[in-house]
Amino acid sequence: MNSRTSIHGKSVLSIWLLSTLVATSAALLAQHDAWPAPAEDKPILERTEGTDSTSKIHYVRLMLSLRTNEDAHQTVPPRFTVECQDVAGRHDMLWFLSFGGIADPGFVPPFHPTRANPNPPHYPNVNISMVFEGYIKSKPFTRSWNLMPSGELRYRNGGLHSPNMESAYWFQQFLRSLPGFRVAYAMPQDGDPGEIFFRTQLLLDKQNETLTCSP
Repeated sequence: MNSRTSIHGKSVLSIWLLSTLVATSAALLAQHDAWPAPAEDKPILERTEGTDSTSKIHYVRLMLSLRTNEDAHQTVPPRFTVECQDVAGRHDMLWFLSFGGIADPGFVPPFHPTRANPNPPHYPNVNISMVFEGYIKSKPFTRSWNLMPSGELRYRNGGLHSPNMESAYWFQQFLRSLPGFRVAYAMPQDGDPGEIFFRTQLLLDKQNETLTCSP
């Protein structure tokens, strides 16, 4: 074998080894992306169900809470709640959000006018930026939420008295495709908490098992 043939053989071998190394590295990176989140990063899902005696609304509340490093008795972690309602056979959905420190208020029946109290309450508006993340990242959606007496934020479903065009059901299509839910105050003030990120797949799986959560 002459020197030219030997050099050519070594070059081919080097190229093959480099290609194999690149392919192996890519496979390992892809596998790493597919690994589940560590247990300490997985959110906590709670479920409550009942029928309100006054409004006769049957509800299912799915509460997704982030894990914190602090003692659970000292703080209430951030929470994303999906409330599914059955109102005389018609299904509805409400979204609630807490950036932390707010205890779950449970089911709160809708306002019902009376002679003594004919006008619905007015709740302050808060603009929240929402980004849905998965294999791609959505554009930011800035939408109006109500600040409830409990301290939670409630998404304002589209309607006559809401500046939002979309309902929570409409945004469900984004969650199903891009289950990472990143939220933040659109115009943060001093003292407002920073953005938070929810991995919602656990919640979505439970929704799929819940008839009341279907449109």
